[in-house]
Amino acid sequence: MRYHIGLDIGVTSVGWAVINLDKERIENLGVRMFEVAENPKDGSSLAAPRREARSVRRRLRRRKYRVSRVRHFIIKQGLLTKVQAESLYDWQDGDLDIWLLRVNALERKLEDREFARILIHCAKHRGFKSNRKSETKETENGLMLSSVKENQQIMKEKNYKTIAQLLVYETELFDGRKRNRSGQYTHVFARDDLENEIKIIFEKQREFGHPFATKENEQKYLNIWSSQRPFASKEAIMSKVGDCSLIKGEKRAPKFSYQFERFRALDKLNRLRILSIDQPGRKLSEIERELALDLLFDKKEVKYSDLRKALSLDESARFNELFYDESKSVKENEKVVFISLEGQYKIKSIIKGSEGKTAVLEYRPVDYDTIAYALTVFKDDQDIKDYLKNEYVDSKGKKLKNLANRVYSDALIEGLLGLSFSKFSHLSLKALKELLVHMEAGYSYTEACELCGYTINQRNNMEKSKLLPVIPGNEIRNPVVLRSLSQSRKVINAIIKRYGSPSGLYIELARDMGRPYNERSKISKEYNANRLVNDKARSRIQELHPSISDPRGHDILKYKLWEEQNGKCAYSLEPITIERLFEPGYAEVDHIIPYSRSFDDSNQNKVLVLGRENQNKQNRTPFEWFGHDEKRWEKFISYVSSLKVGRKKKSLLLKTAFDEEQEEAFRARNLNDTRYTTRFLKNFIEENLQFREEKGKKQYVYTVNGAYTSLMRKRWGFNKNREENDLHHALDAAIVAVSHDNYHKVSAFFKRKEISTAQLLKREKEQFPEPWEGFSKELEARLLQNPLHLKMALESLASDAYDEQFINEVKPIFVSRMPKRGVKGQLHEKTFRRQRGENDKGYTVVVTKTGLDKITFDKNGDFPMYGKESDPRTYNAIKERYLAYGKDKKKAFAEPLYKPSKNPEKAPIIRSVKIEDKRNLFVALDEKTAADNASIARTDVFQHRDNGKYYLIPIYVSDVKEGRVPNRFITQNKPYNDWLECTEDYQFKFSLYPNDLIHVKLPQSKQVKLTNKEEILWQENFFYYKKVDVASGQITIMSQEGSLLDRIGVQRLVTFDKYQVDPLGNIKKVNKETRHGV
Repeated sequence: MRYHIGLDIGVTSVGWAVINLDKERIENLGVRMFEVAENPKDGSSLAAPRREARSVRRRLRRRKYRVSRVRHFIIKQGLLTKVQAESLYDWQDGDLDIWLLRVNALERKLEDREFARILIHCAKHRGFKSNRKSETKETENGLMLSSVKENQQIMKEKNYKTIAQLLVYETELFDGRKRNRSGQYTHVFARDDLENEIKIIFEKQREFGHPFATKENEQKYLNIWSSQRPFASKEAIMSKVGDCSLIKGEKRAPKFSYQFERFRALDKLNRLRILSIDQPGRKLSEIERELALDLLFDKKEVKYSDLRKALSLDESARFNELFYDESKSVKENEKVVFISLEGQYKIKSIIKGSEGKTAVLEYRPVDYDTIAYALTVFKDDQDIKDYLKNEYVDSKGKKLKNLANRVYSDALIEGLLGLSFSKFSHLSLKALKELLVHMEAGYSYTEACELCGYTINQRNNMEKSKLLPVIPGNEIRNPVVLRSLSQSRKVINAIIKRYGSPSGLYIELARDMGRPYNERSKISKEYNANRLVNDKARSRIQELHPSISDPRGHDILKYKLWEEQNGKCAYSLEPITIERLFEPGYAEVDHIIPYSRSFDDSNQNKVLVLGRENQNKQNRTPFEWFGHDEKRWEKFISYVSSLKVGRKKKSLLLKTAFDEEQEEAFRARNLNDTRYTTRFLKNFIEENLQFREEKGKKQYVYTVNGAYTSLMRKRWGFNKNREENDLHHALDAAIVAVSHDNYHKVSAFFKRKEISTAQLLKREKEQFPEPWEGFSKELEARLLQNPLHLKMALESLASDAYDEQFINEVKPIFVSRMPKRGVKGQLHEKTFRRQRGENDKGYTVVVTKTGLDKITFDKNGDFPMYGKESDPRTYNAIKERYLAYGKDKKKAFAEPLYKPSKNPEKAPIIRSVKIEDKRNLFVALDEKTAADNASIARTDVFQHRDNGKYYLIPIYVSDVKEGRVPNRFITQNKPYNDWLECTEDYQFKFSLYPNDLIHVKLPQSKQVKLTNKEEILWQENFFYYKKVDVASGQITIMSQEGSLLDRIGVQRLVTFDKYQVDPLGNIKKVNKETRHGV
């Protein structure tokens, strides 16, 4: 079978479709859903909590080891005996506060026990050490450095020798505290200052005659105290750098290297076109290119106005990449930045500052590459110094020369330490060197690749295979994108295993694919805001025209354009009356740049015009139509300039040149998706996957622009309701699979309409070209979820493509969801709670220290404070403050609340109180400390052998990690010890993980609301299991297509079975499972 694959790839979904080319039918289609590979709340990495926890564990483990070494040193050197060391922190009468003791160490001879206390205390708190001079105030390290400098300045002004003196004598300045609170950095001190204090203490103790305070012991202690593991090595950094996209095995060059910045400059200049009246678009000459390059490497950023001046361009000349607002002067328009070669500018500035302005002439490109490499790869000042001194020794003890094999001056190196680079390009220095030879001659990046014998992103010597190999994680660093592409690969391979090699593959990637979380959130907000605007317009239309009970999208667009254009026709500037706006033929929506010539269906390319103006314009641009009428054109410019519309729309309305080259560029851009992720996937598939070869066919993988498929979807009568269910992904995939090959028909259709009636956006679905007759009806039928309705709809098509056997075998789309079977994550929550026995119902009572603004109050302002009977004044003070501010916690506790006292001036601030709560299941860390369980890894399902009832046992991550197999069933409203125990009377059925497929049947029908607010009755169906509630024993389930979310009890279910589902939605019953851990 010859077939095409269509893919609609999003951050949480892959819609897919198989188009049978031999029989011209939709062979199959479906949806694969998965969770986004990031924290859904803030977009942070899923690995971040694990990484942070691991970092804390390492720090604590290393501190513990350091203190242990100091303790051993103290015993070995005879300062304390082993017995004395073990009882060092047993409180004794007369013991001073440790900070006061550190001050006394400068004034008198210490007792041995006091000296030991100081040494161990200093080993625990070593202060902050910055590894780079380039730390900035925006980072956490920068904030700490700022506090360090402020504290050093205070010490200098007050003439304090040690940090202990500062903290003891300046109690008001530090609010009487010695430690930082969360989010504060006021109590941060430099490690160098701590080291200096240790040296002063040893020096003073030698003066006082303490026998332990020898210079030898001082040095030994400092060696232990200052010991630290090295920061990320060159080898560790380079292991994470990806390969060059052109040459396999070659590492990518630093982003701020000279060669890559020159590549960026030439790429930008070689794509630039100068527009003028006699020349629609010319390249820069060789002389102009050299002048521009000199300018780009001499300034931090270059604006278009700077470029115009350097090239001595005529006043009428314009840059093709820049939008010119006719209401502004050319100078104002050209204040936009053309390019910024920031890395080279910063390096040159340091060279000029340390060695003089003429010194830059002595530095070669390889010198700039060397400096950029040092500042990007090395993360320690000393390593940077060694590398630039040509003295760097790697972790294996091998001396490594720098790229230039040159020793740079101390003054230059010291200046360069203030810089820090971190990013890498997509090309290696080797590839850049070869490409620049041709790009210097004016060739584009693509042309230079061809001349060098490279195919962009091609992997050398790689044989194609029937199935797509694993997506290389070293080339796609974004975990969200990597998961989407990996799931797409699974779908592609599953399709190939079933149908063989495809004849073509068509891809559409979501608009937000590859964008960071904040940008995706912004897109989502824009979508919601636009929906509100549309709802407002719909209501206004209904007010003005009661006869239009349900305004269509086209009606809403006409009204929005009418408002945007101040009620005027965009071309004739005559008024358009609101009363006649929806009258057929009176006012029409027109594409500014004809759709047949641009394939641009965005609202930025649409205006509202009178019907006769639309017909007169035909398939011309406004300038081609009436630009020769100077008076009319000037009036038109004035009108467009006054409109509150975006730059793009103004640019399209005022476009004076639109030749065949620009037409081709517009069509290519609006038909194809050229984003990096899309290009990567396209190239990866082309280079690795075997296709069914066809004579004369050169291209097998196509990227389709979402705007183009959106137009096809609307024209074929499909409205995309994202909230109703997940089937719209399959709809899009089917349209993607056929739309690209259909564009010749579409172009001809629009051209005919533009030239004749010019009713460009009039809904004539039956006339709009389809890949084959009846395609839209066929696609509509294939989206039906009722098997009987699907069969009847296909039979009604009267198409030879659907024979009786196929109709009998075809099934509704079954959405496949990626299960979460990995047992990962933290064992318990971070908050530690104190156990306080059991209450009268058998639940464990726990106490948690809680900030005032985190307390949960009831409607009367009461809250479960632990010990309120013994401290009623504190309890009442909190309650009264909360009620006084109208039960607004944020306002109530914005100002400090002081503990009631006879002496208010010395009353302490109430920052938190202990809150009492009950717990059923928790992790006991010791006899007195507990923490909440983190998450349920799986739920084990059992059935009673006699009565057939079902029971659930929740298995937490902590249970799995510690090898426990719980044997008590969830029992509603009972403490854990009273839960029903699992015996031989119960048979294990299966384990459920989130997104496992189950088939359930209720004892009787149940009425529920769907996501679209429609109410239905259900009794039996397939669902995806989501989670279990350990309090009630109910499970949360979701219908396979996502339209229904419900909670049900399981004990009295008539049917409760587990199924497996593959990436294409094929299901198979799980007959037998073995319980894990038994």
